Amino acid sequence: MPIVPPSSHPSPGVFRRLGAAGPVAVVLSFWPPLGGFLLLTTLTTFAPWLREHPALGLVLYFFATTLLVGFSCLPTFAVALYAGWTFGFGLGFSIALAALIVSSLIAYAIGRCIARDRVLEVIAEKPAWQAVHRALLGDSRRIIFVTTLLRIPPLSPFAIVNFVLAAARVPLWNYTLGTALGIAPRTAAAAFVAAGLEQLHAKDLTDTPRWMLLSGMIAFVLMCIVLGALAKRALRTMAAPGN
Repeated sequence: MPIVPPSSHPSPGVFRRLGAAGPVAVVLSFWPPLGGFLLLTTLTTFAPWLREHPALGLVLYFFATTLLVGFSCLPTFAVALYAGWTFGFGLGFSIALAALIVSSLIAYAIGRCIARDRVLEVIAEKPAWQAVHRALLGDSRRIIFVTTLLRIPPLSPFAIVNFVLAAARVPLWNYTLGTALGIAPRTAAAAFVAAGLEQLHAKDLTDTPRWMLLSGMIAFVLMCIVLGALAKRALRTMAAPGN
């Protein structure tokens, strides 16, 4: 999987040779957050209807999330928040995680189709990129580990990582397992926070004091931030020369 140092930028010639992969990568940097903002504007209107029709609501949520995230129209944090707010933490986390894993497979297929061999051809011409690509994809456990690290940070761009891993020809099984392991903590955090906020919004505090809900949400978010920082540090160490 190619990792480009921050000071290195592909030349215009390289960008043109990437074909559709170049423009797609640019679009993926801003399109999902925009879709997430639009989704969250319906949180207090459409979510109650889904909650009142649990069976149909779960089916609609799963298929809508799978398609919209798979086609990179929504970010993971938005759909996880939506699930937690609508279905509560346990069910919301489970349905969101399942939908995100399936959507990552759709994104993988799309990425492979768009990138084809263009990205690998460009990597082959850059010795540094080729060395990192070869080092990270040489061992099955290492692939899963790196994929997991890429997914853990809360602000890791799901759509872009999907595309990069697909373009780099990461094996599907390793990609799927690493994705599941990596997105689970941040999906759980978003669903947990949203479920707590929904309780505060509904003033349903008969069982759990307000301070306990708030402290639990803060602790959960801090845990994910720490995990993300550790994952980034591990990635930098692995990408350093000599590793």
